[in-house]
Formats: sequence, C-alpha cells, structure tokens
Amino acid sequence: MDFDKLVEIIKQVAEEQGYETTKGDRKFEVYIDKYNAVAFSVWANTSSGYIQVHQWEGGDTESTGQYGRGVYSLRNYSDVVHFCSIMMSSAAVRARRRV
Repeated sequence: MDFDKLVEIIKQVAEEQGYETTKGDRKFEVYIDKYNAVAFSVWANTSSGYIQVHQWEGGDTESTGQYGRGVYSLRNYSDVVHFCSIMMSSAAVRARRRV
C-alpha cells in the first residue's frame, strides 16, 4: 500500500471540504471544529500496515477534549475513499455550520 499517496488523497479531500490540516507526513490532524467533533487524528502507521483514524471526543471546550481510541483502520484505497466520504458528510452536516 502506498501510504504517501493515500495520505495525500486524505489531505486533498480535507482541504477541498474546508478542513484545517496540521503539519506531518505520517501523523496529522484534520479538523473543522473540534468542539463539535468534526476532527480526526490520522496516523499512517507503517509498522501496522494501515492508517489509523481517531475521532475527536469532546470536553466542555476545545482545550479540554481529546481524541478517542482508533475508530477506523484504513487498509486499502477503498477504505480511504470511504473515509473521505465520511469527512465530506461530516463537513456538510456539522453543528453550527454557516448557512
């Protein structure tokens, strides 16, 4: 599996959907608004052979929340496409979005 290509696909889709992306080639965050749980931590873990994705689990404010355990294991191109669909849907229906 070409981790670099899959990570690039995730980052490009995130950018198109209005997500912010932190720096990092193998471990990074994509988020619109952590407080409303539209944020993911992505880790292309080459030792395990898949890309782990953790979703934001909130607190009362953005600074008190954290990422939960891994909820997605992306093991092939189809998995990445499905995750990108989740990002797109999350961006479209998130709480407090601009109308």
